[in-house]
Amino acid sequence: MTPHRYSPWNLDPEITAFLEQSDSVYPIGAAGLDIGEKRKCYRALADLFQSSIPEGIIKTDSTIAGRSGPIAIRSYHMKGFAAETRILYIHGGGFMLGDLESHDSICAELSYRTGFSLVSVDYRLAPEFLHPAQLEDVQDVYLSIDAGRTVVVGDSAGGTLAAALCIAQQHQDTRPVGQVLIYPALGGLHLDLGSYRENADAPGLTLEDVHQCTSTWCGGQHDWEDPLFAPLLHADMSAIPPAIAIAAEHDPLRDDVLHLVDRLSAAGVPAQAVLEQGLVHGYLRARHMSKKAADSFTRICGAVRKLACLEDVSR
Repeated sequence: MTPHRYSPWNLDPEITAFLEQSDSVYPIGAAGLDIGEKRKCYRALADLFQSSIPEGIIKTDSTIAGRSGPIAIRSYHMKGFAAETRILYIHGGGFMLGDLESHDSICAELSYRTGFSLVSVDYRLAPEFLHPAQLEDVQDVYLSIDAGRTVVVGDSAGGTLAAALCIAQQHQDTRPVGQVLIYPALGGLHLDLGSYRENADAPGLTLEDVHQCTSTWCGGQHDWEDPLFAPLLHADMSAIPPAIAIAAEHDPLRDDVLHLVDRLSAAGVPAQAVLEQGLVHGYLRARHMSKKAADSFTRICGAVRKLACLEDVSR
């Protein structure tokens, strides 16, 4: 019998099924596709796992005036609820994929489960627009919606941008009350952290994928001294907003989370790392077919509420 391609990772059947379904939208040799074809595949992936919007959630599309032009946003809130806290959600996609549609049900469910209004930002993508264009859009939207009680949440590349936004705002009065980072890339590639070797061929995201996304984002001009490009290399973490960061066990980015929380904690910032055993990069889309992913999504919703209440996240 031929071993299953995911056998070395000892994944449970639900995550294996999720990965197999994910693979079904990508042709053989997908790594060589042009950016337009990659975006079509990513849209198909998002559509495959899109779930229904919870009853009572109201969605509104609009734009805000950014420094480089209009930025599309989508707002979510529960009918009849008016909580002071709001969420800024920053989608993943390797800085070159994704939009308001790709994470639509994730955002709707996060708003529903927390009871907070949420704004998702359609930031400019690479390679058409390089770093720091993505962060500029995110920052412009953040400044337009913040009323002093904003939690920033991002997955994957969106987690990178969420961490960078917190650094950019760290000495400002308009600082997020907290950040929830979901399997983010934070500069551990440059530091050669152990998970990049251990999980170099991990399902969901490989080391080659990380290199490609990072290089595309910066146009091949890696500036490892720029903390907005590599948040882990930021010199002074003492004024960073409290953080809860989530890592997947089988992910080359895993140790970025652990290293960040160690550094924040050493600087006196309330911070907590959550290592999700048995999960892979991108597992948010599996939350309706995997108990492990569903449990993690529940913890993510709890993390947002915890930061909004300004509790001690180090406990």
